[in-house]
Amino acid sequence: MPRVGITVYDLLVSCPGDVIDIIEIIRDSVDSFNRAFGRRNNIEIVINHWKTHSYPQFGSSPQEILNEQFVKDCDLAIAIFGTRFGTPTDRYYSGTEEEIEDMVNSGKQVFVYFLNRKISPSEIDLEQYNRVQIYKKECQKKGLYS
Repeated sequence: MPRVGITVYDLLVSCPGDVIDIIEIIRDSVDSFNRAFGRRNNIEIVINHWKTHSYPQFGSSPQEILNEQFVKDCDLAIAIFGTRFGTPTDRYYSGTEEEIEDMVNSGKQVFVYFLNRKISPSEIDLEQYNRVQIYKKECQKKGLYS
């Protein structure tokens, strides 16, 4: 029998490519939440990420297309940084930064995480890593992160 009155929250997972593996951990956690609490409370969280929620389209910048296709419709976001900050957009140093700022400016909740895991020094792009560190310091002035 269909569930009546279900509330669906669209969760944006925003991250540069070096932490894409974390999405599976988030997906598993959201699935567990939905099974344990969502059904009982008539809510569901749906993960939105560019790899699963975008489609080919021309006519604007890649980030603007993503924003229009699904980012602006998300209710909250989880943003994760490792050693890469990401690809610059027309307005920000990375798509992840743009998504964070647009969500916050829209009054939506954003959870920001900085990973600290072992990585081979030869895999680190120092310019990208330094930008992550700069943004981490900027975040200290804006709120709490983990």
